[in-house]
Amino acid sequence: MMGMEQRIVQTQTQRLMITQKMQQAIQILQLSGLELEQYIQQELESNPVLEQVAVEPAPDPVPAPAPATSDDASEAFQENFDLDDYARKWEWDTRYREGRDLSRNPDADARRQYYEDSITKEESFSSKLLTQLRLAISDEQTYRLGERIVGDIDDRGYFTGSLEEVATELQAPLAEAERVLGLIQRFEPTGVGARDVVECLLLQIDVEYPKEQQLRVLVRDHLEELERRQIPKIAKAMGIAPERVEELKDMLAKLNPWPGYEYDTNPTQYVTPDVYVEKVDDKYVVTLSEDRVPGLRINSEYQQMARNKKTDQKDKQYLREKVESARWLIRNIEQRQQTIYKIARAIVDVQEEFLDKGIEFIKPLTLQEIADTVGVHEATVSRGTRGKYMQTPQGLFELKFFFSTGLRHDSGEAQSSKSVQSSIRKIIDNEDKAKPLSDQKIADMLKQQGLNIARRTVTKYRESLGILTTSLRKSYE
Repeated sequence: MMGMEQRIVQTQTQRLMITQKMQQAIQILQLSGLELEQYIQQELESNPVLEQVAVEPAPDPVPAPAPATSDDASEAFQENFDLDDYARKWEWDTRYREGRDLSRNPDADARRQYYEDSITKEESFSSKLLTQLRLAISDEQTYRLGERIVGDIDDRGYFTGSLEEVATELQAPLAEAERVLGLIQRFEPTGVGARDVVECLLLQIDVEYPKEQQLRVLVRDHLEELERRQIPKIAKAMGIAPERVEELKDMLAKLNPWPGYEYDTNPTQYVTPDVYVEKVDDKYVVTLSEDRVPGLRINSEYQQMARNKKTDQKDKQYLREKVESARWLIRNIEQRQQTIYKIARAIVDVQEEFLDKGIEFIKPLTLQEIADTVGVHEATVSRGTRGKYMQTPQGLFELKFFFSTGLRHDSGEAQSSKSVQSSIRKIIDNEDKAKPLSDQKIADMLKQQGLNIARRTVTKYRESLGILTTSLRKSYE
């Protein structure tokens, strides 16, 4: 018989510990310009050693060290410090600012003022979803999954990403990603997080008409026939009277197939571009707007009090904590600006043809490609592009706009899905409104241009553009 004994065994493991300072850095990176402005104001009100100063023109650029290649947890968020050692660390931090390519160009102030006065957008839809996510989830890993999924929810309220990619990126089981998406699909507005219009309507039926099984069948199996007003055909297939189909149709008319569009009802907020791209001497120059990033510093008198031996020990401890908090805030804001600049610079380097010629020339681009270029984790790029806007010669775009998958052209080149969507919109804009083109016909026309695309893909892109079906586009004039 085998004997049993108790032994003490020592093993070495590695675990990622996300400190409060790391959490602040991550939070600040993903804030929009307006959210950051509000966050800084709260910090100014709660931390007496922190004060605001006017932002002055920066010195000439100083070459920065090569970007790090480690992941989110290690990039500039190390916590090995002590209060007396900050001077040396901050000297390096200042050199790391890549000159002030980050500052705005004074000559462009008039143009920027025009943009700020004329471009508006409702309060961030995704930020409202993230607020609900924070209330629903306390586990950090699960929250990161939800945050990543919310990043792929478009203005319509649809999830347009891939759960497989999300799960792989965050090293989570696919079943867990599916569970988190299911949780988000219970958020407001009802129908958010759906992957297509059928799923969106079914989610709303579960809430508004939970006992109407026939309505579920109508949406799941006969939605296209309903759009063509084929009421008798639907009635026969479902084994119900045509009058009942009309009744179900009236219920369906009260639901919203694009829940994201109607959700933001708050007063309009101005959108200030975070990044400006201008062509100077045949080269594109990238600068950051700092209109909502005020100059911050630590009050020197409080610093002296924190070091003074005559200061009461309790007061000294309080001041040390506040000084440390202020330093980390300033550091994390600067890190945010550096990261956004590097991401924007990398995007511009890829999308120069788009900047020159327009959307039909936008190239396929993934978060991972930019992450590899910048030397950060893909999740950092996702956070750094959320709610950030770039003013370009082609107009104002959210940074996330520049990321899309590619479709293979007969020439062998990859063509951005956004470029394909632009082609679809152009085809529909030029169609005979008395005889609108079917999705299959559009697919055939794209094939003649060298792009092999399935009809269902055309349907998906048409819906993402908010373009109605063939029957609903038809004009009888």
